[in-house]
Amino acid sequence: MRLQDSARIVDYYPVGTGKNFVRCVTWHPGEETEMKSFQTIVKSEALYDINNRLANDYRLIDFNLEAYAGKDYTPLMC
Repeated sequence: MRLQDSARIVDYYPVGTGKNFVRCVTWHPGEETEMKSFQTIVKSEALYDINNRLANDYRLIDFNLEAYAGKDYTPLMC
């Protein structure tokens, strides 16, 4: 799922069977000062976060059906 407000884009990418998600927050997308933040979260936290953002004037832009494939995020292994 991809949500957007005036200064941020928040992407939720499924991991494996869909019980976990990668949340990618992009500040100032497309600008020279663009920054990204990644976090792996469980499904219940993703749903809570999505509902809160939609209630606070974020717009639904797109759906991410595939896992994140960028080279700028590598999850830690335990």
